[in-house]
Amino acid sequence: MTEWYYGQGGQQEGPIDDATMRSRIAEGLVGSGDLVWREGMPEWLLLGQVSELSAVSAPQASPYATPSTNPYPAQPAVAYVAAPPTSGLAIASLVCGILAILSICFHIGIIFGIPAVICGHLAMKSFKNPQLAMGGKGMAIAGLICGYIGSLISLVIIGFFVVLFMTAAASSSSSDDESGGLESWQFSP
Repeated sequence: MTEWYYGQGGQQEGPIDDATMRSRIAEGLVGSGDLVWREGMPEWLLLGQVSELSAVSAPQASPYATPSTNPYPAQPAVAYVAAPPTSGLAIASLVCGILAILSICFHIGIIFGIPAVICGHLAMKSFKNPQLAMGGKGMAIAGLICGYIGSLISLVIIGFFVVLFMTAAASSSSSDDESGGLESWQFSP
């Protein structure tokens, strides 16, 4: 087993074994300008002149900067806030309003229009309460508009048919009066 000595700053250090000497060189504790000696060497030599230890060298400083782990600058933290839940009344208002528009063809738009208007107004009232953070104001407004339009058109159509039937009934009763009415249809014994 080889025992090494080294001189550093006017002080002699050692004896240390070969593995310890190599680790101190690798760590940079013993440099190429330090004197080293072991038994069998004629004199103290600079570390760089000893062929046995020249393979082990201290880490050399790189002329390049070490790369950072993130080459991009740090982005500011963004806090994402979850959207408030959608109001069930707003959804009901929109669905009923759409059904009111679609059921105009069957002259029953008012059946879906009235619930659309009621749910829409209740949803709009709940949006004014700051303790109930709810979303869906646009759905409530769309439901109100569709509900009012569906109800109004259905009422106009129903009113048109009522007027049509009343005028038909009135003209038929006046023509019955001129022709004798029902008495002319009666048979006498």
